[in-house]
Parts: sequence; structure tokens; C-alpha cells
Amino acid sequence: MNDISELLGKIQHAASPGREDRGMLAALRRGFSEATEPYAWPYLAPYCPMTDPKQRALWLTVAAAKATLAPDGLDRAGLGVGNLGATMRHLAIGDGKQKVDDALASFEARFRRLLTCQTVEELCRHLFGVIRAASAKSIPVDLKKLFWDLQKWESTTEPTVKVQWAQGYWVSTPGPAQEERP
Repeated sequence: MNDISELLGKIQHAASPGREDRGMLAALRRGFSEATEPYAWPYLAPYCPMTDPKQRALWLTVAAAKATLAPDGLDRAGLGVGNLGATMRHLAIGDGKQKVDDALASFEARFRRLLTCQTVEELCRHLFGVIRAASAKSIPVDLKKLFWDLQKWESTTEPTVKVQWAQGYWVSTPGPAQEERP
């Protein structure tokens, strides 16, 4: 099996202007749904252990996310975007017209729903809405970080991914990619 970087690169290439493989991108986006995920399998089979439901779910989710975000360049892996908790914080705060605490509170139920997921498969079913919202609001997502977080989701070692996501959501960490607004 190959690594996630190779698959993400292949999807990025398919989304490149002038080289668009819209069929591949559409098939990968179908990976968000259990009913249509077999359309994405031909693209994942060389990379993913398809017989392992956990691995298949997380590879499908990350590939579908890449296919959703790549055309807009919102898959800025490794550029200080942070974990999914930080991404959801950006989604909640939005344009900054609302007080930060009020914005976080209104989005909190959705975020807590993710944190209560016990399995990777369950979590992956809930990530579609987050990825679509990030795409619609032009919020970048670190897909390599998401991939590795999903790999460790069910781990019992500390600190857990859930704790790290909570830290990213509830604690302000302004930086070049993030700015806190009063």
C-alpha cells in the first residue's frame, strides 16, 4: 500500500486547471456516502486496505474531502491550519461580526457531536457537513493532519485526538492563518 501523500497528490493533479478529471473528483466525493462509496473504490484500492472497514472509511473520507476542497485550493496541509477543532473554530467564528463566545456557543452542538463519536466509521459519517461548510466558507483544512487524527481516533493513549480537537476549538491560538477578533 502507498501513503496518503501520494493519493492526495494524485487528486490534486486531477483538480489542476487544464487537467481536470471531473469524473475522478465526482467519484471520490461519492465516498462520503455509504450508498455510493463503491464509485470511489477504484481510486482508493491501490492505497488503502479495502477489506478493513475502519481504514476504508477514513481513506474514503480524506479522499472525498480532498476532492471537495482541491478545486478551490482549500486543502492547505501543513500550513498552520491546525487540527479539525481549530478548523471548526474558524467555521464558528466566521466573519467575526458576532462575539467569539456567542459564535462558538451557536456551533458547539455540532462540534460536540463529533467528539461523542466512538468509532472512526461513526466520525467519518459526520465529517461530510464540516468539509462542505469549510469549502463553502473558504476555510482551509489540513487533510494530512485529519488523516493521522482519524488513524488515532480510537487510541487509548494520552492525549487523545478528542482532547486535541477540543483544545483547538475552545482555546484561541492566533497566528498568521488565524486571527482572533474582539
